[in-house]
Order: sequence, then structure tokens, then C-alpha cells
Amino acid sequence: MASKFDEFYSQITDLSQGDSTNPEERKIIIKKYDKGRDEGADIPAWEDPDLSIYKCTDRYGFMHTKPINIALPPKLVELERERAQKWGKMLADWERFQGSDKLYSRIYKGIPDSVRGEVWRRFLHIDEIKQPMVYDNIKAVARSGSPSVKQIDKDVLRTFRNHIMFYDRYGIKQQQLFHVLAAYSVYNPVLGYCQGMSSLVAVLLMYLNEEDAFWGLVTMTSNKKYAMHGFFIPGFPKLKLWFEHHDRILKKLLPKLYKHFEKRNIEPSHYCTAWFFKLFIDTIPFQAALRVWDGFLLEGQSVIVATAATLLKVNRKPLMNLDEDDCRIYIQELGQRHIEEESFIKELHDVMHDLSKANLAIPQSETDRNLQDIAELNEQALDNARHYFDRHPIALKHETTKNGQQPQDYSLPNGLRSNGRDLPSPFMKDNKHPFLKERTASEDGTLV
Repeated sequence: MASKFDEFYSQITDLSQGDSTNPEERKIIIKKYDKGRDEGADIPAWEDPDLSIYKCTDRYGFMHTKPINIALPPKLVELERERAQKWGKMLADWERFQGSDKLYSRIYKGIPDSVRGEVWRRFLHIDEIKQPMVYDNIKAVARSGSPSVKQIDKDVLRTFRNHIMFYDRYGIKQQQLFHVLAAYSVYNPVLGYCQGMSSLVAVLLMYLNEEDAFWGLVTMTSNKKYAMHGFFIPGFPKLKLWFEHHDRILKKLLPKLYKHFEKRNIEPSHYCTAWFFKLFIDTIPFQAALRVWDGFLLEGQSVIVATAATLLKVNRKPLMNLDEDDCRIYIQELGQRHIEEESFIKELHDVMHDLSKANLAIPQSETDRNLQDIAELNEQALDNARHYFDRHPIALKHETTKNGQQPQDYSLPNGLRSNGRDLPSPFMKDNKHPFLKERTASEDGTLV
């Protein structure tokens, strides 16, 4: 019998495919990002938002069409300042506090926004995986080789347009978002580009610079702790697995709500897709979503599982009194509903404890058998990269032989050379990247 998720997959498969951009389209799009908002830039009026409709901007940079109280109470300002000072001391002695109960406690009390970016960098181990010039090389290759430029451009246009960093068409942050996504589509051609990535990278760019945001995305998709690659692999195997796991959690922890949803044909695929793809951005108020991200970057994917269950638990009473259509609307509008933040985080802690006790923190390895092993994904991605670059032998510099023919190998940015076998794998193996293999200088000084 067909799975109840089959219809859902047939509807969203195109999300992982992206648009295949022809060379002329790619050239035009990239030229616009290069030009930015400089004088003479051709930007249609409809692509810039009407700023006159916004009345105020909150502390996170989001613009609002209605006046809101954006002033923090003096006590909260003072508390934030005190916490920032404590965090400054902890960051200065990071090795001592890493993995400690005090770090765990302070994370769930709330990371001060002034140090959140640096804390995220530490959790994502960006300094350990980032290597000089690698991102610049990949970004340069993406200018000629990304097959998803057209789709990425469309998604950049509609990502966080009510945020001061992203509302300017072809502005600095839109440029950075475009370049990170295009570079990643080349760096990891197995995943390529999937639409859910744009919101993830945009949030990273609110706290990290462009290059660090790229490596942050690499870690989130390749590290077993976060393992987000499964959400973006064509066919979405992890999404299906997690829908089924979410069903088991509801049946165990919220049996009445489970039966209520079952009678009204409300399935996890109807509401969990955006939750998992975007890590609850746009699902709950942004400040609460940041707290979820803090926990996720600390503890990994078990926080995603628990947050989904917690959202339904704290809203179970109103949901139990709604019919099918109103249930869907209520869930879709969670982002507009007030959440008592500290109570929500406390509830999240309780749910995480309950799930761990019930052995439901994450899907167990035996039920995870349909997902590709990360090591296998590495090999598949590298093989895909070989074939991809063999079909598209792009280079910033084309060397020629004496008879004017291009040699079998060709130059990549920064003097790197390849014959299609030493191109960027989407994931590092043994902390090494093909771009970083040992190179020697020829007599003319060229790295080979």
C-alpha cells in the first residue's frame, strides 16, 4: 500500500532540483549582483519594497507595518549587559567551559545578542574548518558553474524582505546571500541548492560574515551532530523519516491530540515541512526561534524533534477545539502569536527529557537505514563533482598548448589545477579538502 507521504513527496520533489540556468541567464544575473546598487543599476521598481508602509524596526532588524513597543525594560537591559560580560569571560576561556554544565545553563538562559555570532562560530567550529582562499576559489567557480543561479536569484528576492539587511534589491546582504548559496551549490553538487537553504543562510548572515556563513552551512549539512543534509537530498529521505517519527512522538506524549489530528486528516507533512527546513524561522516569533537555534547549535538535531513536539504541546488546548481548516490556519499563524519565551524554553527542556526517557530523542539507527550514510554521501558527492566538472570544464584561466588546444587539465582559481579528479568534495575527509592538497611550485612559480 502506498505511504501516506507519497503524495506529499510528488508535490515537493522539485524543491531539490533547482533551475538549470543557461550561460546567458547566468551572466546577466551575476552582472546585476556585481553592479549592486551602484549608479546606473537597472532595478525594477517592484523589486524594491515600499518602505513607507513600515512604522518601526525591532531590535533584530525586522520592520513592522504597525507600531510596536520596541523599548526593552531597564531591568532587562541591565540583565543583558551582565550576561554579555559573563559571556565575554567565558569566550576568553572557551576550552575550560566547552561542554560544561555552566555553558549548557547559560545557553538556555539566553545568549546575549551582542555575542551570539561569536558563540555560534564556536559551536560550528568555523575556525577549524575554514581554510584560506577556499571559499574565494569556490565562489569564483560558481560564477560560471552553478546550475542553480536562476532559482537562487528568485529566492534571494523573497528572503526576509522586511529586514533592514535584506530589503535592498542587490544590496550588500543580498549579494552575500546569493554568493554563499551559489558557492554551496557547486561545493556540494549532490545537494546542490534547495529552496529551504536561503532562510538558513540569511539567519547566519545576520550574525556571521559571508565566508563564515558559508562554512556554517557546510557544518550544518555535513556534521553528524546536525545532519541537515538529509532534509535536502533529492527525495527528502530524512523528511519522510522524521514525519513518521513525529507521529510516534504525538502518539506517545500527546495521544489525545494525535487522535484529534488523525480524525481530521492532519498529517506532519502539512505543517512540519517548513519547521524542519527552516529550523522554525517564520514558525514562531523570531526571538524565540533564535533561542531554538542556540539550543540546536549546542546539542544538535534532537532539539528540532523536541521543538516540534513542544509547539504542539503548548498549543494543544486551542488545537483540540478546532476543526481541520481552523487547525491548519492556527498552526500556520504560530509565528504571529505571542509566546511566553521563558515558559516555552522550560517546556522544551521538559519535552527533551521526556523524549530521551522514552528513547524518542531522535529516530533510532535501525529506523535510519533508509538515509544515506554521510561517508557514502561524501563519495557520491565527489563522484558527482568529477562528472559535473568534466561536463563543464570551466576556468578563470584557460591554458593552451603550442597548437592552441586546451590541455587535458585546466586551471582553477588561485593557481589550482585539475583534470576533473581533484575538485571540491562537498565534505572534508580527515579534515582535508581537495583544494588544500599539498602543492609544489613549478619553475615559473605556478602552483601545480
